[in-house]
Amino acid sequence: MNNHQNAIFHQITNFLKTPLALLGVDLKIYNLIKSVILLIIPIYAKVSK
Repeated sequence: MNNHQNAIFHQITNFLKTPLALLGVDLKIYNLIKSVILLIIPIYAKVSK
């Protein structure tokens, strides 16, 4: 994971922390979301070039 991806995840984490906490969503589900995003970013980068 490069610095750009780290910055994106930091922003996503900050954005999702409060709603996930309010909903009582388990950390495992958040990690699943993060994994899906990890898969989408490289695909999006290839398509958008």
